[in-house]
Amino acid sequence: MRAFSALCFVNLQLLVTSLQPVVAQQPLPFPKQSPLPNTLPPGQLSPQLFPKQQLRQLSPQPPVPPPATEVAPSGVSDGTSPQFSRYILGIGDVLGVSVQRPPGSYILGAGDGISVVVQRFPDLSFQASINPEGNIVVPLLGTVKLQGLTLQQAQNKIRLGLNRFVADPLVTLSLTSLRPELSFQAPIGPEGTILLPQVGTLSVQGLTLDEAQEKIRLALSRIFVKPNVAVSLVGQRAIQVSISGEVPRPGIYPINPITPRVSDALLLAGGTMTRADLRQVQVRRKLIDGSVVSQNIDLYTPLLNGTGQAAFRLQDGDAIIVPRREIATDDNYDRNLVARSTLAVPQIRIRILNYPGGGLTTIPLPNGSNIIDALSGITLDTSNLHEIGLVRFDAERGRAVTQRIDASKALKGDLAQNVALQDNDVIVVNRNLIGKITNAISTITRPFFDIQSFIRFFQFLGGDNNY
Repeated sequence: MRAFSALCFVNLQLLVTSLQPVVAQQPLPFPKQSPLPNTLPPGQLSPQLFPKQQLRQLSPQPPVPPPATEVAPSGVSDGTSPQFSRYILGIGDVLGVSVQRPPGSYILGAGDGISVVVQRFPDLSFQASINPEGNIVVPLLGTVKLQGLTLQQAQNKIRLGLNRFVADPLVTLSLTSLRPELSFQAPIGPEGTILLPQVGTLSVQGLTLDEAQEKIRLALSRIFVKPNVAVSLVGQRAIQVSISGEVPRPGIYPINPITPRVSDALLLAGGTMTRADLRQVQVRRKLIDGSVVSQNIDLYTPLLNGTGQAAFRLQDGDAIIVPRREIATDDNYDRNLVARSTLAVPQIRIRILNYPGGGLTTIPLPNGSNIIDALSGITLDTSNLHEIGLVRFDAERGRAVTQRIDASKALKGDLAQNVALQDNDVIVVNRNLIGKITNAISTITRPFFDIQSFIRFFQFLGGDNNY
């Protein structure tokens, strides 16, 4: 009677399944962005791809930008594209600016202190400090501009001026104090600008560090003489990236700006799923002109070779898409190697349908576990280990597949029988039960609507212990 009930349940489920239309899942469009500011130079990166109000879970499907705006940079497969190898400044970054004196002969500038001695005419001797305009006041001459001159040039200029009033003056100019070198930190404000002393605000949003350094140097040249400017990034803005595709928890995540790596971001989303293809993880970045550039990141080859991951730095607003591995490319992909790495989901759930042991149980196991690891959840004394069924849902074909395993051989070291497990695998213990499932109900080879219908079926069977 109970077997008949199970048969009715499955037949009803198959009827519902047959009525469901087959729809190829399409990726969602790229999230709409707020209008980009018109004040930035074209061709620069946008510092904000995702507004803060969009901090919510995205759909599990990857956000794909409109095809018309996507550009695949040349040389992507051979290395990192130039658009991805440069850090682009944005709101929240903090620049360290150091202005040093140029090398070579000392050039006078604002803040320098000098001493001028005129022999035979002590009343004309004086000391002065060069004012912000680069001038000093000289007896008989009045205001004299010395900024930008060497010590010798300044001495000759004063001597020639005094020569109009006294005959052949002997002038000696010496430096009594050096102007301080300028060093400061400049945070990039909400308008994308920094504040430069004696200059004012300067827009640097969307520039690289080299471009910002040159722009700052040109601005300070109006105040300082041939300034030697060095600009560094002393504080990075918060970074938020979207993660979608074959990950357990797709969404938008903040990551550490000090080490913004793709592998670190994937951990925030729970790692990668069983069907993920780590050979071609895609990073998409939106530029200031609205176009989208993409870069493929191979996380699998370094894992296979035991080398470190590529030093690819994420930036705020990047989108990470983990693609699904195609069946045709599965032969050259060591799924077990990935499962044992930190890039995969750390834990899987295995269901054991063990009627001698009391029905259906669910046990968590570390990713990369195999049949022997799951035997701890089976009562070995009362179970038939020579014929265990491993039932796995095949999402590509929408059906479950079953494999008969001799667990006793696995315990003796037979690697062929010690099969690697995947999330949501079902281990069926007891020869008679396998026969009922495979031969009488025939559900193992029938289509399921999705993984949930696959799991619910075994939960239904697990509720009856009289098979």
